[in-house]
Amino acid sequence: MGKLIVELPDELHEELKKAAIIDHRTLKDIVTGLIVSYLSHSKHGGNGRKAEETGFCGSWEDERTAEEIVADIRAERRWFQERRI
Repeated sequence: MGKLIVELPDELHEELKKAAIIDHRTLKDIVTGLIVSYLSHSKHGGNGRKAEETGFCGSWEDERTAEEIVADIRAERRWFQERRI
């Protein structure tokens, strides 16, 4: 495993340490995640994040407009709420 030594301004280093504590992560995890994210960006030859990582894994065809889909969802929610009462 390679090692990388980076000199950061004290203020930035302190902010990074605080963020790591708040997120219950190590500095190594945060920096590694930032580098992976940077390198996976399309302008660096990567193809962005994988669909599985974003949660957007599927697609569908639908003849309805967005407004019709929203209306259907809202109608179903009202039916469910009325049923619970």
